[in-house]
Amino acid sequence: MRIELLGTAFQLETDQDPEYLADCVDYLRTKVQEVEGSVATGDPLKLAILAALLAVDELFRERDKHGGAENRAVETEINSLTRRMIETLDAGLNEV
Repeated sequence: MRIELLGTAFQLETDQDPEYLADCVDYLRTKVQEVEGSVATGDPLKLAILAALLAVDELFRERDKHGGAENRAVETEINSLTRRMIETLDAGLNEV
């Protein structure tokens, strides 16, 4: 898929659905336009970073609104269980 954003174009190869990826690029393009309207810089790198920060801020706020702390606790527990299973498997394989 060809992506054009902030005066830069490149080809991206991915297993993602092209429509989904196009939606992601459109969303980022919208964020860039929001930033362009509120800051006095024309530097594409700065615009991209500010747009990305705006999008990540939205993501984190949604995550926190929907039990972010609980989700992080569950994620920590899953990581711990996964590590213990891997250690158990490794120990079993070393015995063989």
